[in-house]
Amino acid sequence: MKKYFKCIALISTLMIFYLFCFGCETKNKEFHIGVLQWTEKIHAFNQTYKGVLDGLKDKGYKEGVNLEIDYKNVEQDKELAMKTALDFVKKEVDLILTLGTGSTLAALEATEKKPIPIVFSIVGDPKATGIIRTYEDSGRNITGVSMKVDVKEQFDMVKEVLPEMETLGIIYCTEMPQAVVTGKEATTAAVELGWKPLTVSVIKRDLPELENLLNSLAKKVDSIYIPTDPIMNLPENLQTIIHISDKHKIPVVSVTKKDVEDGVLMAVHCDFYEIGRQAVDPMVQILSGVNVRTIPSQKPMINKLSLNLKKAKSLNIQIKRRVILKTDNIID
Repeated sequence: MKKYFKCIALISTLMIFYLFCFGCETKNKEFHIGVLQWTEKIHAFNQTYKGVLDGLKDKGYKEGVNLEIDYKNVEQDKELAMKTALDFVKKEVDLILTLGTGSTLAALEATEKKPIPIVFSIVGDPKATGIIRTYEDSGRNITGVSMKVDVKEQFDMVKEVLPEMETLGIIYCTEMPQAVVTGKEATTAAVELGWKPLTVSVIKRDLPELENLLNSLAKKVDSIYIPTDPIMNLPENLQTIIHISDKHKIPVVSVTKKDVEDGVLMAVHCDFYEIGRQAVDPMVQILSGVNVRTIPSQKPMINKLSLNLKKAKSLNIQIKRRVILKTDNIID
């Protein structure tokens, strides 16, 4: 019996020694991360990446010390995204961080034969767009943190702000898979709330006609909703939507705080900086040797309401006190 306990004690000591040595080795090793960002033109993407960088620093990962970051922005170019992802595979990076649905889909395709771990963030709906099988089990070499706030949750708050709304316009670009998914989700949610949805799906080549399409839509609806769509959220397209809706005296609802600051009435959204920080946890686990397929994907831990009171006043929309008390970001 004494020999048994001595053996257990010896094994425990060896395990502690191994873990200590492994931890030291991990801390001192330089890791190579490839970052594939979909766009820099949309503020939310840059905020998410800043959250990642700050989170890594807080965890002890510093560029030039124990971390090499190979950052590439592909500016919504699918071919460039694929080329960049393949280059990361060729370089045998330890991890690919993808910011955006397009970047993530490219990385998954590029790593089919060599499953380098992928961590995604600022993805609209990873399950519906085929990025993961479920949040608990992705079914492949990927995990991450989505930006998804259920459209029904968004619309419940919209109904509090716009209780008399009957017809909702929904506009999105068909080339963006996350936009198609969340656009269809918005149509279903609108019907469930008793609204009549009018949907305009736009292909990229028709964007020069966006103003005419919006003028036609604005005459028939009480409000316009922009789902998770990096095309419609480009500054030039967003400003066209705001300009036309202002002309017709109808509010616009979107999915980011920055849109509200730029003239949209309201948005129920994640905290983009925080989902970047949130994505650091699975990144650190992977760099520590954890199999990416065992790490569950996550939804945002923090959701917020942003409201533009200046816009509400210009549209003669009376905001109830109970709504203001729920608001995280007030633009006035």
